[in-house]
Amino acid sequence: MEKERNLRVEYLQLVYEYCTGLREGFYDGTMGITEIHGGTGDMQEFVQNLRGMLFPYEYESQREVFDTFYDMCGACGDMNFMQTNMELFLSVLELFIQSVKTLCDGYKDNKRKCSCCGKEVIYSPLAEHYNEMSKRYGAQTHQLETLNEAEYLCPVCGSSDRDRMIISFLQKAGLPQAEEHMKVLQIAPAATIESWIQTYCPHVDYETTDLYMDGVTFQSDITDMHMVEDETYDLVICSHVLEHVQDDRKAMRELKRVLKPNGLVVFLVPISLDMEEIDEEWGLPEEENWRRFGQGDHCRRYGKKGLMERLEEQGFYVNALGKDYFGEEVFEQLSLINTSTLYVLTKDKSVKLDLSFEYTVDEKLLTEGPLVSVILPAYNHEEFVADAIESVLNQTYQNIEFLVADDASTDHTAEIIKRYSEHLAGEFYFTENAGARGRFLRKKATGKYIALASSDDFWEPDKLALQVDYLEKHDDVAACFTWCSYVDENKCELNEKRFIQKNRTRYEWMSYFWENDNVLCHPSILIRREEYIQLIDVGNGYRQIPDMYMWMELVQHADIHIIPKMLVKMTRFMNDKADNTSLNTDKNGLRHMIELDGCWNSVIRKMDGEFFSKAFHDKMIHPEAKEEPAITCEKFFLMIGSGRWWMQANAIRFFQEVYDDEAVRECFADQYSFTVKMFWEIMLERGYALL
Repeated sequence: MEKERNLRVEYLQLVYEYCTGLREGFYDGTMGITEIHGGTGDMQEFVQNLRGMLFPYEYESQREVFDTFYDMCGACGDMNFMQTNMELFLSVLELFIQSVKTLCDGYKDNKRKCSCCGKEVIYSPLAEHYNEMSKRYGAQTHQLETLNEAEYLCPVCGSSDRDRMIISFLQKAGLPQAEEHMKVLQIAPAATIESWIQTYCPHVDYETTDLYMDGVTFQSDITDMHMVEDETYDLVICSHVLEHVQDDRKAMRELKRVLKPNGLVVFLVPISLDMEEIDEEWGLPEEENWRRFGQGDHCRRYGKKGLMERLEEQGFYVNALGKDYFGEEVFEQLSLINTSTLYVLTKDKSVKLDLSFEYTVDEKLLTEGPLVSVILPAYNHEEFVADAIESVLNQTYQNIEFLVADDASTDHTAEIIKRYSEHLAGEFYFTENAGARGRFLRKKATGKYIALASSDDFWEPDKLALQVDYLEKHDDVAACFTWCSYVDENKCELNEKRFIQKNRTRYEWMSYFWENDNVLCHPSILIRREEYIQLIDVGNGYRQIPDMYMWMELVQHADIHIIPKMLVKMTRFMNDKADNTSLNTDKNGLRHMIELDGCWNSVIRKMDGEFFSKAFHDKMIHPEAKEEPAITCEKFFLMIGSGRWWMQANAIRFFQEVYDDEAVRECFADQYSFTVKMFWEIMLERGYALL
């Protein structure tokens, strides 16, 4: 959708420039009636294409001018008409140019940032269907508290103005910083809100319910959620539901019953500001519902006073959040009308509207905790290295052995590092650029834990404290990661969600790597030194993805954990001035693919059979397979079934190697009914694709 919008903007600009050039050409004498007459077919095509590309509300706003100019261009095919009506043509052309300019300016002036998808968009109006139905049934006109008909829908993610307001509240209240496994329920789930929670808050336990929708966690009537225990949820989202329900008092009681004592209900119904009480009646015909309540499946219309009284009657304290809470800028960006209000219900007035979780660390640990070796290799990062070093020195955790190596930088990186010599346990300056200085520093580290830092990335002050605290309390966990946000070379945050991940078992991680590649942030890791020593020679031949290779080796024998908190800012270069592996270039992309090929080829072949069967259980032909010959067959089928051509090439080579084993041959034939002849056919079929 965003691509279509950009094309529309480009086309508008093209039309504007063409028509402006036409006008100027006539006035400065470089173009005459004959040239305009000859180009009227092109002009008509321009206008016709433009009309088809515009949103309905955009076309309607300029319909009269566009249609008049289109007709005028058609009439100009007659030379006599042209000679007689040239002044009229130029006048209409001028109006058309102004209309196109208005639309062009509108795109610039009306762009807003959607809180749901993070894109800059121009919101679309409410679907015309609602106005048509209201007119058809003579619906009563009311002023709704929260509805911007002109700028209602995000054209990228489909969020409504109320969806955007809800997500803005969840951001402000700190749901992305909530405690792991916080319980969240959305009733009659809005897809955009669900998508946002799953993307930015994967660590919460998110559930959905509806009486009729498919794909929800459980189906229920909001007036009777008997399958849910009392005080289950920390957060309930109930938006535009109760106007559909026969007994809204009973629904309110259920909302209160399933809510924890300090929980929040994010609540919205359509409220008519020009009435006070509640008008309701169940069982009316659809047309009467339209006339009286504003929609065919509504059974009541809420006045504000009546709604507040009913909520308070059921024991809720009502927090009404409007522009004063969200701020002028948020209202503008989300295109909320001035009266827009979000209601957050609590069981008690004292409950704070805060979903975030504050991690606490024993003060004694900060000063007396075990030694952490921080290793930081640097190369040509004079713009960033000082901030990177200071982000380590500013850690609240204080028992740090800080080791830095400059890999023969050609800029001022080494000189900047030397300014911090008094804070460094070891500093090394090389005269030849060789790469892999992180491995060199690893061998120098003596701490119980090792933390990897990069010379262009930055840590939040509590990063090490939270990680050390976690690992000290969980002896079974080998390494601790954190969430990470990407910033560009100007330290502007990018809309990147890759490193926002929930915790998984080590078997789930391996399966997830297979589907999604690397999703763990390298400069966020804190790892036990004895574990890291085992990995010190893993991935020496890799430049693009040595970290992913390490993670895949690590999870085969140890558990890992992610602290769901943004504690690292990782620089992604958006221009080609630096040779950086995070730069999106053809060279890096090709290298990534080649290294991923080698990485998986090695890992799959060596993987222990028991681990393989647990990690890829859902992808196995015979999930019950345990014996080595059967696991070998399953490895072949996993690789050949991949959508990646290079993995299929690995599978072909793998088969040719293992098929010489008699036990494997018999297993292919007896358990999988797979013959060498079938393999030859696959080899030719896939071979064509590989060529």
